Amino acid sequence: MRVVNIKRPVLLLTIALALSALFVASCGGKEEKAAGGSTTTAGDTTGVTDTTIKVGTLMPITGAMAPWGIPISKGMAAYFDWINKQGGIYGRKIQIDIADSGYSGPQATEAVRKLVEQDQVFLTYGNLGTEVEAAVDQYLTEHNVPDIYVLTGASQFIDPVVKNRFSAMVNYTTEGKIFAKYIADHYAGKKLGILAQNDDYGKEGEAGTRQGLEDIGANMDITTEYYDAASTDVTAQMQRLKADNVDVIMFWGGVPQAANMMKTARQTLSWDVPMIVNEACAAEITATLAGFDNIEGVISTTVGIQAWQTDVPAILEIKDEMASVAPDLPFDNYSLVGWNLSASLTGLLKQTGPDLTREAFIAASESVCNYMTELALIPSSSSPTDHSFTEAEIFVEATVDKTVDPPVFHWAPFGDVVGFESTKDCTIPTPPPHATEQPGPKLGTESYATPKP
Repeated sequence: MRVVNIKRPVLLLTIALALSALFVASCGGKEEKAAGGSTTTAGDTTGVTDTTIKVGTLMPITGAMAPWGIPISKGMAAYFDWINKQGGIYGRKIQIDIADSGYSGPQATEAVRKLVEQDQVFLTYGNLGTEVEAAVDQYLTEHNVPDIYVLTGASQFIDPVVKNRFSAMVNYTTEGKIFAKYIADHYAGKKLGILAQNDDYGKEGEAGTRQGLEDIGANMDITTEYYDAASTDVTAQMQRLKADNVDVIMFWGGVPQAANMMKTARQTLSWDVPMIVNEACAAEITATLAGFDNIEGVISTTVGIQAWQTDVPAILEIKDEMASVAPDLPFDNYSLVGWNLSASLTGLLKQTGPDLTREAFIAASESVCNYMTELALIPSSSSPTDHSFTEAEIFVEATVDKTVDPPVFHWAPFGDVVGFESTKDCTIPTPPPHATEQPGPKLGTESYATPKP
């Protein structure tokens, strides 16, 4: 599969939610100063005992975004069950505390205090949502808590780089520019309607789309409608977009609203308008909520191999592994995201070594080099100036196979991979002694460092 490189903006990094390939590896280091003047102290072993490592995550288990949070968090926990059955990492079993953020800043604030002050987690990872991360990021930095694989593409969290924080998503501005190129290629001179969540998440995606169209000189009339994150009904916004005679819709928001948009267009308004949705909505549940007839033909992107692609041996292996510890958990893109988030974290813990401290873990997270797995689109790297692990996407189309009964839905990839890895020069780190004896992702030169053709 060919990779098309795009120029990566100096002040912007990357976005994405279906993280299908985030296994990583890295190496240790020295004491560093974190943003805001706080220092990550060498020897800080909060959350670590001789037999356990306690980690936490902020997920929307209730509320409108629960269709994201529930399956992702279950996938996260399932992976640790699988690792712990094999003895854990360097003799330590990994415990996960899943805190319900409700996709709300105030609720996340209370939840993170419990994780840090009462549960005393070693780190947080996979915190989902722009509003959630905005409510907790400074607190986590001040308390020297590693904040890994943040699930928001808002560039404010990694631009500028903050020592303890790493993103697992392409930033919304970059993704907006990727979509802008597609829109300009297919709908030049047409009227674009943008439906966006009325917060930093939706507005950054909108801004990236607009900027991308401007950068390539696309001549398009654009109108925008916003909705509140707490509301799942976008009927009024869609009615206004239809009245404005838009020719194509670009959506920036959550799964329930994306599904409602599709149902409203096709069923309520009898409107066959082309629709494009941001990568976070490229999951099977969107099709379930929208209905196969309503979602068919919708365009999105994804960041790796998907759960349905069972022609990839690694997918079959993960499916079997997940079923062995969570037989009732549906194997889909969201549970796969959660599984791979935990696998990625486990890879970092392995590379950090048995002498686990927060400082050493952060240094390991800054030393990923050309890490490639069977699920990745391109190799991943990081550095002290690059805290983004996901810098590639590929377009997908909502496809329904009606030749079988019942019909089968897929997000089918098409076109070339769009890659924008910013760390070009690095050295593959040497695994610690006994790392290869631990379960979990492969490290060092075993990590598929040579890209597949």
